Amino acid sequence: MRRRTVLAAGLLAAPLAGCADRGAEGERVFRQFDPANQVGGLVETIESWNAEHPDYRIAMETLSPNNPQQFAREANAGSGPDIAQLAFTDVSFMAEPRILTPLDDLMASSPAEGGDDLLATDMTTYDGSMWAVPWTADTMALVYRPDVLEQAGISETPQDWEELAEVAAKITQDSGGEVSGFVFPAGAQFSSAQWFPINYYLWAHDSELIRADGDTWSVGVSQQQLVDTMEYFNSYFTEGITPVSMQATTDYGDPSIIGSLDDGTCAMTFMPPAAFRTARESVGAELMTAPMPGGLEDGATHLGGRALGINANCEEPEAAWEFVKFLMSPETFENYPQYPASATTLDQVDVDPSEQGYVDQLPHAESFARYADAPITIASLQALVNQQFSAVYSGQSEPPDAARKIISTMTTGLEE
Repeated sequence: MRRRTVLAAGLLAAPLAGCADRGAEGERVFRQFDPANQVGGLVETIESWNAEHPDYRIAMETLSPNNPQQFAREANAGSGPDIAQLAFTDVSFMAEPRILTPLDDLMASSPAEGGDDLLATDMTTYDGSMWAVPWTADTMALVYRPDVLEQAGISETPQDWEELAEVAAKITQDSGGEVSGFVFPAGAQFSSAQWFPINYYLWAHDSELIRADGDTWSVGVSQQQLVDTMEYFNSYFTEGITPVSMQATTDYGDPSIIGSLDDGTCAMTFMPPAAFRTARESVGAELMTAPMPGGLEDGATHLGGRALGINANCEEPEAAWEFVKFLMSPETFENYPQYPASATTLDQVDVDPSEQGYVDQLPHAESFARYADAPITIASLQALVNQQFSAVYSGQSEPPDAARKIISTMTTGLEE
């Protein structure tokens, strides 16, 4: 399936002749976009590579936040880093104008360890070729205070969404309202993280916002399914399980959520790995993770992550591929606090016991590729869904009206 290109619009069909950027003394450049406080182990890994490969030394360049447009401009002009870290959703934007090196021949001639069971290859494949290789993977997991659950007599985390509502309600009721059983950001803004549990709930109940049948797209959820989903999440507010203040919160790492985990007034929430690690460091009590409700069912949660691509201007693609393979190896993930996008490598990496929820869930998660090629963008879907769900929480809309607006807008967008 071919993907629509947005970021690369206006670029030439092929890059100009030239070579990728060089670091000091001819070092090849690897560009990544994670903040400096999250890549200490990666720096050590590259230093280890350089010590063993004096003829192909790597200089790591950080461009944060992620700016795929800049890489596209540079590569199209014959420059840019030799190797680039890419978000999964950016790969097809780089592949269509052919500003990445196709990796099929390199992968066949020199296979990477764990390269046979990579996650999210649907996001790195375009027009029948592999244009980047999945490198790291992440997802959302249920984050909880085990002592708070124990005080409420809860011995196991909820396995599905219905059980989550029951357990969360029990915790809140038994505490006399002092403890919120489940807390989630529910803001109306485009960036609100409620987008993730809403989709997880739909996927776990055999529906999705939109779906493809070949090249034909259609709405994949009924009005009643949307109404049921809205009523489910709204019940956390109407029953006093989740603080109303969460309706103005957009981020899973918001200080109000971290603070309530710290003082024990939040029993359960959800976060990606980086946010969980930050919370674990600042909360003065044990935090643990478990799969999201339905998280052990294939396709019921999302798979995010990073890929590695080689600039089409790279003069030594075989050597660059050897460095990419090194970054994919278990040796890298011994120091680098990310999860490998390879099931084999994931099994070989020692993970803090508190993060076991992510490890258990990742092999079952699937990317947002199910929406990626639609005429309506994922960003538009996210803005639409967050706005209409929040309108229900605030009482500005009734679920049937909000559901109709979502379906009508999606129908129009898919027709266009």
